Amino acid sequence: MILFLALVLLQSSASFAQQKGFKIPLIRSPTSQSVSSFQSGDGITVMNQNDFAYTVKVSIGEEVFHLTLDTGSSDLWVISNACQTSDCLNVARYSRAFSTNLTISQIPFHIDYVTGSVSGLVASETVCLGLFQMFSQVFGLANSTQDIDFSGNANSGILGLAFPSEASMPGMTVLQSIFSGVSDSYFTISLGSRLDSNSLSSFTVGQIESSQANSTSDFFAIPVSKAGANNYDYWKIPLLYLTINSTRLPLSSSSVKGVDQASQIAVLDTGTTLILGPTRDVLMFWDILGPAARRNQMSGMWQVRCDKAVVVGFVLGQENSYGEFLLDPADISWEEGGSSDGWCLGGIQANDKVDSGDWLLGDVFLRNVYSLYHAANSSSGPWIGLISTMNQTAALATFRQNRGPDLDSSLGLQIHAGFVSPSNRPSMMYTVSALCGFFGGAVLTITFLGVSRHGLRIRKRKE
Repeated sequence: MILFLALVLLQSSASFAQQKGFKIPLIRSPTSQSVSSFQSGDGITVMNQNDFAYTVKVSIGEEVFHLTLDTGSSDLWVISNACQTSDCLNVARYSRAFSTNLTISQIPFHIDYVTGSVSGLVASETVCLGLFQMFSQVFGLANSTQDIDFSGNANSGILGLAFPSEASMPGMTVLQSIFSGVSDSYFTISLGSRLDSNSLSSFTVGQIESSQANSTSDFFAIPVSKAGANNYDYWKIPLLYLTINSTRLPLSSSSVKGVDQASQIAVLDTGTTLILGPTRDVLMFWDILGPAARRNQMSGMWQVRCDKAVVVGFVLGQENSYGEFLLDPADISWEEGGSSDGWCLGGIQANDKVDSGDWLLGDVFLRNVYSLYHAANSSSGPWIGLISTMNQTAALATFRQNRGPDLDSSLGLQIHAGFVSPSNRPSMMYTVSALCGFFGGAVLTITFLGVSRHGLRIRKRKE
């Protein structure tokens, strides 16, 4: 083990020369994955449905793979051709026959997800994101998987971009390698725009989409929180409260140790499609909509009437510096995948099995912002930057055009004790129009399962 790590560190340190930033396009497309389920904290069955994937290609050695881009985990792994489980048989698998600089150690790794697990051996090889090369990059060769269900969407592994403290493998993570190899240590994610079918999604490192912003100073900056951990682990920030049609919805106390009672903790997680929060708060959220919302007796998931436009805001930051980021009503009333009875899947669902924070803000939130993830430097710790890309007027007009008239013209809000009008509305409301361009390069695959098994993680067991 010591010899393997020494060799990897020596080769890696010698290979990095500071490069300019680069950009990789993300392509959103439906997947063919069948519906599956897992048990949430309160015993409700949460189902994967309405599946979509944001895809990029990553090369390992001489082979190219579609991988899940996951800001909610830290390791890179790919399915090996030694894997013979049903999860592995219908996807591209890594073959040693096509390796160029492969080194395989005898160091085992094992990662448990909520509904599946993966195990294998730690290795190193040349890994490329577009034209950006990482020599002797540590990654996992997955020789066994259980209940990962990658075969339905031709996905071959995971590329984690959370902090190194959460890595299950020794050596430099991809995040460390990227930040060591570019002159500006940050990456950005844009998931395109609902309102513009020509807008494109992208993943950039060390550069900013010119159509979205001019510099890092254009973003609303929020320091990353260490709450519940000794070191930075996930891209998590304080969540102060929610708004529903401009009505303030206070939240319960955080379950994360050391968090101020005035806030909860939200994790930005590209591995999750929906927004997931504590059961007690999500129940209250849907209850406030009255008869416009219901809980499906078969799936246990919340639904909202497809014609009900609800504008939800997430107020993020600190008490003295915070911003409200609004969501497209079509992301709260999730019609993708179809609806036969006038009820749509709710974009916010309950789950209590996440211990990295109180909330996971997945695709439903991230498609409404342009997000930046900045490393620590000599003047500050790591921070997240957000720019709103949701034009409320245009979004509401499009929602009405697509969904027809609201059969109940009332707001549908049942105001209860404890829900108060905002006395101090956030002063920062960004309305930058989302229009992403991209150029060639490799295509990184980001897989979003309706409620992703990878984003919905408990803290992983490391072996």
